[in-house]
Amino acid sequence: MIVLNTHLPLADATDTPVSPLNAIWLGAFAQRLTLPRLGHLFIVCPLEEAVVACAGAQVDSTHYLILASSTASAPYTLDNVRPNIGQSKLLLLLLSPAFMAEMAQFLNIPFEVTHLLHDVPLPQGDAISHVMGLIPSAIKDHSHCENLFMEAVGQVLRMLRLRHQTLMNLAHHKETTVHDLIPCLLRARQFIEAHFGEAIRTEDVARHVALSQYHFSRLFKAAFETTVHQYLMGLRLNKSRHLLELSKMGVTEIALTVGYSSLSAFIHAFRRYCGVTPSEYRSRFPDA
Repeated sequence: MIVLNTHLPLADATDTPVSPLNAIWLGAFAQRLTLPRLGHLFIVCPLEEAVVACAGAQVDSTHYLILASSTASAPYTLDNVRPNIGQSKLLLLLLSPAFMAEMAQFLNIPFEVTHLLHDVPLPQGDAISHVMGLIPSAIKDHSHCENLFMEAVGQVLRMLRLRHQTLMNLAHHKETTVHDLIPCLLRARQFIEAHFGEAIRTEDVARHVALSQYHFSRLFKAAFETTVHQYLMGLRLNKSRHLLELSKMGVTEIALTVGYSSLSAFIHAFRRYCGVTPSEYRSRFPDA
């Protein structure tokens, strides 16, 4: 993995072999940035006030964008939607296709389904964006970049496996319907991951992806083999476990942090999930 401190590779090198390199680029662009057409999978993360348009999608610093390898005659271009703010800051991860294909094969994921990751703006707050948020400081301090990059790769592969499983679970639908549904359902899932500490309901998630609550609930269960409520509770309770293991936060504060307004409801849910109360669970970690 290399950190590109200056310019990106030339975009018009159409005869250049696919790059074997993974790379991170952190920089600014005034109006337009053309991405190299070397087969990479790109993660595009606008920073601060930047708003970027690419491939028919538009993202600001509250979202990020994944772009699959371009097979079009022209390379991807990122346009600065707000050039009046001056040079916009941007973080790019360039994932080598050879490396990603090897990792996908190791995990028994068909790499040819990377198009399932393409062109869907995803909300900040999930695991990938958390790692992306740590990279600028790591570049500045010259520390942990390689580890953070590999963590991001792992999360992308996790997302790819999830989308492939979703594709299999929805195989009985028409191909054109599935093509529309998978990005919609993945946006919903990541919306839950980004906002699970808030008072969100199934109807809020359905509204976010512009589906009726009934239709959305059925599709979500078919795709992910769990209900929205079950998935939300799992996220909250897993987060609470980690906080009990690693933080000094009180049980009431943890309950509020993960989205419970009632301490008794949190304790009851935690006991059902883990078999013990939050206090009993914390006692297993005396150094916390």
